This record gives sequence, structure tokens and C-alpha cells, in this order.
Amino acid sequence: MDKGFITINFSTMDNLNLSHKEFIVLKYIDSMCTTGVQDYCFASNKTMCNTLNITQRTLYRILNRLEEKKLITRKTRSIGNDGKERRIFSNHSQVSK
Repeated sequence: MDKGFITINFSTMDNLNLSHKEFIVLKYIDSMCTTGVQDYCFASNKTMCNTLNITQRTLYRILNRLEEKKLITRKTRSIGNDGKERRIFSNHSQVSK
């Protein structure tokens, strides 16, 4: 299965003080926000983990660190008995460059 590719700008990664896994997750989120149907990333944790080949725990830690660094914003709302809906917004437009 072809999972695509990303360009890693090492100076941007260093300037943002990100690990390579953090940078890859941020690029994934940014790509969903800029080229997707919506202006936010709607991918589930399972989808992101499968696509990026990382564990759920690693993804959880990375999302927390990205939010602490104010590079993403997560908004969650209840959708009744069906659970919750999460949207992840990219706050850093330079990531995709």
C-alpha cells in the first residue's frame, strides 16, 4: 500500500524544536487541513496510527506536545450516544513549506 511521502525541512523542524515523529504527525495534520475537504484534520487516532506506523500511546503523547507548543488546537464535542467528535486544527502554516 502506497502511503505517500513528505518533505522534511530540517531547519523548520529544528526551529520548532520537534522530534522527527512530532514533525511527521504535524505535517500529516497540516496536509489534512490544507488539502482536505475541511480546514481541520478529522482523522481518527486509529487512522493516523496506521498511516504513520506509530502506536496510539505515541500519538497521544505527540498530540499533547504539539498542543503544548501551540502548533495544533484540538476541539472535541459530544455527539450524543455516538460518542465524541474531534477536530485538529493546524496553527502553523509554515509546516507544509
